[in-house]
Amino acid sequence: MAAKDNRIQYNLLSGILYQVVLIALSFLLPRLYLENFGSEVNGVLSTIKQIFVYMLLLESGAGLATTQALYKPVAERDHNRISAVLSATHSYYVKVGAAYAAIVFLIACVYEFAVPTAIAPGVVFGIVILTALPQLFSFFVQAKYRILLEVDGRKYVITGSETVLQLLSNIAKILVIVLTNDLLLMQLSYCTLSLLQLVYVYVHAKRRYPWLNVKAKPDHEAIAQRKSVLVHQVSGMVFNNTDVLLLSFLCDFRVVSVYTIYNIFFSQVQTFITSIISGFSFSLGQLFHTDREKFLRVYNGYETLYIMATFIIYTLMGVFLLPLIQIYTQGVNDANYTNPLLILLFVLMNLLANGKLPSNHVLEFSGKFEETRSHAIWEMAINLAVSVVSILKWGICGAIVGTIVALLYRGTMMIFYANKKVLGRSVFQTYRLWLVNGAVFALVMAIFYVDHFSGLSFIDLLGKGILHSLWIVPLYVGANLVFFGKTLKDFIALRRANV
Repeated sequence: MAAKDNRIQYNLLSGILYQVVLIALSFLLPRLYLENFGSEVNGVLSTIKQIFVYMLLLESGAGLATTQALYKPVAERDHNRISAVLSATHSYYVKVGAAYAAIVFLIACVYEFAVPTAIAPGVVFGIVILTALPQLFSFFVQAKYRILLEVDGRKYVITGSETVLQLLSNIAKILVIVLTNDLLLMQLSYCTLSLLQLVYVYVHAKRRYPWLNVKAKPDHEAIAQRKSVLVHQVSGMVFNNTDVLLLSFLCDFRVVSVYTIYNIFFSQVQTFITSIISGFSFSLGQLFHTDREKFLRVYNGYETLYIMATFIIYTLMGVFLLPLIQIYTQGVNDANYTNPLLILLFVLMNLLANGKLPSNHVLEFSGKFEETRSHAIWEMAINLAVSVVSILKWGICGAIVGTIVALLYRGTMMIFYANKKVLGRSVFQTYRLWLVNGAVFALVMAIFYVDHFSGLSFIDLLGKGILHSLWIVPLYVGANLVFFGKTLKDFIALRRANV
């Protein structure tokens, strides 16, 4: 158990360090894009990036299906079973890699000859190809080892190397922009460093798991649910990335740039939350398959703390983010980057999206992908239909409205299924968490609307943020102790006992 605790600590520490570096550096690049190239180029690059995110659907859910299939054999150290599962995954990824290469070349040609952009055609072609190379290497060589490291609780190896990658690649990009303004050279620098990071993870995994035989007889049945997983992942892709593509078609690239700048802040927080949770989710997944009673006790405390922390984070963002964006985009006048309603909608969207994460983990641990894929299909349909209509009526804010409506449906269904069908408990246990924390959120937002501190300097904003956090955070903690004190005390006792 001590070894597992060490892995959790390493994962958490490496995840926090990774996010500190990422947040410190990644906000510089979009600002430099805006200053050196303008909002339209920033919008074009963001759109290409989203297309590549959709390209990952070629993986067809094999990654998540493999993760779920590995929890039990990894917990039991069944090397033969692990090799059989990853052998099936490897053979599938080779086929995916070949298809990915062909489609990337087609996209590069389309963007060079058919899509008018503010970037020279040959440069766009090169950017597309260089963007694809690391993912190609991952499909053919590295991806299966990455999955095993994560399930085995060694995500710190990956996040540690990614921290170095982000540090070096962002510095390289900044130097290229400042010295040459060469977009192609900028992408080449990232591609080279990214390939080196992937090679490092591959070599580390080969040394740690010398017994792994990817040529073993493949257990295709273990990842048979990948088609059902694909439906869930498509739904996730629609949620995370459709807004940018719809806005690029129904509005223009300047609107895409506004959306992207707002989303930078929220996506960084989202990544931070995900990296922290992934630091110990491997332990929850293994516990789910080995000791269900202990899992339920640990899960109750985890869900309570997670939802409270999520509300705290997005409440503070709702109150203080708009003036920060005003400071960040100061001097950029080719698009309107001040939109209070957009901030509020982003906050509500991310509260709904992140708040359902504990229930989503339960479904992943249990492997209930096929049983719940109809929920994912309906979420996609609602998201796309409402978003198109809402964008035509309300523009950029309409994109978020469509996603919020879809999340209300999916969150309700996910919480119901995870609690009633998998955990066998009352749905109200989760809804109480939402009601208590939602009441605190409504109170704070009634006192401070999103534009309350608009126009402040950074120093003044920092002072106000620290001052008001001193009562907002304790307010949430106090409310949760009053209503869920027993659950939290039980969770703390379990952690002290190393359960």
